[in-house]
Amino acid sequence: MANGAHKYTVQEGTNLQLGQAGSDLVTAATINQTTNPNTNWIAITVLVGDTDAGEHHTASISTTSVDTNLWDNLSTTAVPAGTTIYGRWSVVTAASGDTIIAYRG
Repeated sequence: MANGAHKYTVQEGTNLQLGQAGSDLVTAATINQTTNPNTNWIAITVLVGDTDAGEHHTASISTTSVDTNLWDNLSTTAVPAGTTIYGRWSVVTAASGDTIIAYRG
């Protein structure tokens, strides 16, 4: 490779996309690029959902997509506890009483 540049293997590339860049534990708060410059979040796992939806508790998630042609914005979308959703967001919000892990990528 020119200038000693490293080319990622397929496995390394996959690991980078699965949150190997870190994560943020978010409880009833918003994370964004203002406080985390140049950061996007690529997956959200709901740990605690405050809303009782019958058999499952759900969290209310809002996001801002970095490309709405590929990933929709979410506006107070109910996501069941234990669920992971994927996309690429510049802002992620968990509502009051909800706890999520937002994976950087």
